[in-house]
Amino acid sequence: MKILLVNNDSDTWDELCEAVGAAGHDVTPTHYADIDRTATSQHDLAILSGGWWYDDEVELLEKYGEELNFIRTSPIPILGICIGMQLLHVSLDRAVPLLDAPQTGLKEIVTTTVGRERYGLPSTMKVHKNHTRGVIDADPIFEVLAISPGHVEIIRHTERPMLGVQFHPEVGPREQSANLLNALIALIAKEII
Repeated sequence: MKILLVNNDSDTWDELCEAVGAAGHDVTPTHYADIDRTATSQHDLAILSGGWWYDDEVELLEKYGEELNFIRTSPIPILGICIGMQLLHVSLDRAVPLLDAPQTGLKEIVTTTVGRERYGLPSTMKVHKNHTRGVIDADPIFEVLAISPGHVEIIRHTERPMLGVQFHPEVGPREQSANLLNALIALIAKEII
């Protein structure tokens, strides 16, 4: 699979590149500022990396403006990781507020009934987290597939092939990360209901 890997100035960029490569995919890296100059339709999937949230909303929208436009009009499926997931939500003019406490380290998340019954996810998952903001009330266009106390961990668009994960699947042992990325990519490809 040809994957467009979008760098949102992620702390774990190298790990993400290695994990996607280890998962057996052909990777084309690009920076979010260059996404409007990238031949996105020549790829099978885009992965939006984690990155930085700008506290000033105007600055956030300016910095990620081209990426938000890409999300709104993308001809290819999208997997959003951390801020990549948050940008899926922002592209619908929805909020991503500060959480009560930073979320860091290996933590357990709980899948929803939809996540378990419709998509076959396990009831809990241990994932690597590193964020201070989160989707609290998901836009109704998204199915919520997993949660943590106070915020959403996995969302799936109901009309377009888009999936967002708040955690970092690229962090951890390489084989485990590659398997998790492939499982998330397969989840995007499931029939949209």
